[in-house]
Amino acid sequence: MAGRAATAFRPTRETGAKTIDRPLNVVWMVADHQAHAHHWPLVWSTPLKRRLAREGCNFTSARTVLPICSPARASMLTGLYPHAHGVTENDGRFGGRAGLDPGDRLVHQPFREAGYRCGWFGKWHVDNRRPAADYGFEGFSLSGYGYPYATPEYRRYLEDAGLPPPATRIEISGESGLAVGTRVELMDTGDWFDYESGVARLNGPAEVHEAFFLSRLAGQWLESLGMDPFFVRIDPWGPHPPYLVAGPWHGLFERSAVDVSPNFRFDLQGRPTHHHRYRDFWRATLDLDAEGWRRMVVRALEHVALVEAALLEVVDAVDRIGRADSTLIVFTADHGDAVGSNGGVCNKGGLMVEETMRIPLLIRGPGVPQGTICSQAVSNMDIPPTILRMCGLDEELRMHGRSLEELMQEPGAAWRSGFMAQHYGLHEPVP
Repeated sequence: MAGRAATAFRPTRETGAKTIDRPLNVVWMVADHQAHAHHWPLVWSTPLKRRLAREGCNFTSARTVLPICSPARASMLTGLYPHAHGVTENDGRFGGRAGLDPGDRLVHQPFREAGYRCGWFGKWHVDNRRPAADYGFEGFSLSGYGYPYATPEYRRYLEDAGLPPPATRIEISGESGLAVGTRVELMDTGDWFDYESGVARLNGPAEVHEAFFLSRLAGQWLESLGMDPFFVRIDPWGPHPPYLVAGPWHGLFERSAVDVSPNFRFDLQGRPTHHHRYRDFWRATLDLDAEGWRRMVVRALEHVALVEAALLEVVDAVDRIGRADSTLIVFTADHGDAVGSNGGVCNKGGLMVEETMRIPLLIRGPGVPQGTICSQAVSNMDIPPTILRMCGLDEELRMHGRSLEELMQEPGAAWRSGFMAQHYGLHEPVP
């Protein structure tokens, strides 16, 4: 496949009397863990979603293939169900593969073979030993879950931008039990970041948030490419908890305009026992009343808005370098967020429910009719075959996902009648 040129939806540019074909580029942005279900219309009020919906296709019934990080991310890289690629849980904790391997066939490899520059900026979380660079990506990534605030690259970013070291103050304490008002120095406290499900206010300018760090690294990389074709992923660690919110996003949403999910007060009658155990854990850990839960949901949604504001800078960078007419832009999430739902829970646990399954999915670019709305059952596993097909790089290997190209042309076209998803557990095995 080396040297193979893209053939589908090839934009052109005029040079005198001569028309020169240009391959289609890809910018794929993946939010980590986003509160989405039951929070309309606030989740659709962010500038990023409004713009991509106006300029492209909005898939309003998108869901994840598996509602935890590593399996969903591995499916987005392979186009396969977790049972096929083998990463069925985070870190292989219940018998699945511990992660992907550089020998696996991933979605970016046909792009590399066709001469594309391939970049990755942000969370990787599909290999505990190797970062994305070991899979052939340029950019910035870390092995495992990763912690961006303690890296030399982040420190350099602060120095170059003249930004202060980031610190937060606890607003709602999570699993750490840190008292409200406790100051956390982010460059020195990595062990707090990857398990805390509370809320902290980020001191100083919002640009110290890791999402802005990543978006500006990605923007600089895009500007350095000249006219080289490119495939790039931008994966912030947010809006996964802890919900780190800085002004002007802190206080963006009036508390009265936000509510917990409709099943917040549900007693879970008829649900599996692990749902009850998970709810009881959060009741004991947080001890929040209804107003406290509402405040947490507000901060979760404000964190969504902050992260998407950073990602919007990447869209602006594509436009600024003159590549908008030759670039597919995809925005989605790896999975949802159960905060303030299902009897009073945070995060996701082993819950396979609407709040953890529902995700945003929007696509803009050449060949995508503007302002299209599609309510068909689609998933983030459909993205790999979509971008490969639209870039004329159809893989010979079979993928379980299905290209969304036809739905962007005709949202009411005949489509799958149902959607299968999977779960193998997170804190305990739940196959």
